[in-house]
Amino acid sequence: MAFKILDSTLRDGSQAINFQFGRKLTRNILSNLEKGGIQWIEMGHGLGLGATRKCGKPALLSDEEYMDLAKNTLKKANFGFIITKKFGEKKDIKLASERGAKFIRIGSNITEVNQIEDYIKYAKEQGLIVFIALMKAYAITHMKEYIEILQKLEKWGADVITLMDSAGTMIPEEVKKYINHGKTNINISLGFHAHNNLQLAITNTITAIKAGADCVDVSVGGLGRSAGNAPTEILAILLEKYGMGKILNYKVLSDLNDNYIFPLIKGQNRFSSDSLTFGFAGFHSNFLPLITKVCKRYPLIDYRDVILALSKREKVNVNEELINKVIKEML
Repeated sequence: MAFKILDSTLRDGSQAINFQFGRKLTRNILSNLEKGGIQWIEMGHGLGLGATRKCGKPALLSDEEYMDLAKNTLKKANFGFIITKKFGEKKDIKLASERGAKFIRIGSNITEVNQIEDYIKYAKEQGLIVFIALMKAYAITHMKEYIEILQKLEKWGADVITLMDSAGTMIPEEVKKYINHGKTNINISLGFHAHNNLQLAITNTITAIKAGADCVDVSVGGLGRSAGNAPTEILAILLEKYGMGKILNYKVLSDLNDNYIFPLIKGQNRFSSDSLTFGFAGFHSNFLPLITKVCKRYPLIDYRDVILALSKREKVNVNEELINKVIKEML
């Protein structure tokens, strides 16, 4: 498959605004992304298909409404949605296909991919291009185990595997290592999704491209969960500066940021102490509410020290019992 730039403003970006992309704003973003040269657009509830039904934080519009908006707005660009087994069902995959989606991105923690084999095969049966969102990719550090996971996903029918730096913790040397090892051991496309906790999102994205990544994720203005993502408009400029071609129109994309995206996040500190600590520790921001809850019982403990200690023990499955155990060891 040819090199892809996947814009996730309308999906990952929705997490930064409490999933409140309305009809008019969504239509404006879709049309300007297409005008700016984006051919692959991920949209919908930030937590994926079915999340409005199940997560307790509904999006402003339904999955069906987002699908129909994209189908009726876009002329050439492809649109798709993410799905995880936590919230989405096979009927959601079928609905996306019927409503015009070109691709589905099946999300899984890198340590739990055995749970999604049936979703991959079902999505292929529906005629969809299957992207895998390999979340918390940094949790696997042994390259042999990492390669075995990629090869398993390839065998099951995945078209693109995207390594998700979910905590924005990876440094360029690590990105290069993961991409290089992946590219030499699988025959399908390998992608990279950066978060900006350590302000390395755009650097890591360019590093991934230079290492041979076939697909990278971006979002306008870097809009996304926690510290956000690699900004689409900056990638547009850097691709041209590095001699990779004028693939995107940075003027259209930066205007989109100025007019529609920046007003949504103005005043937010996306490089808060929380975000920096997540990046330092390689720890997902979704664990923060539980850690904060437990830390209230220990007023002399700094929650940031708890995050750093926890991350050395576990990066994927964190529960209250483990947090209490780690804190007691710190006392």
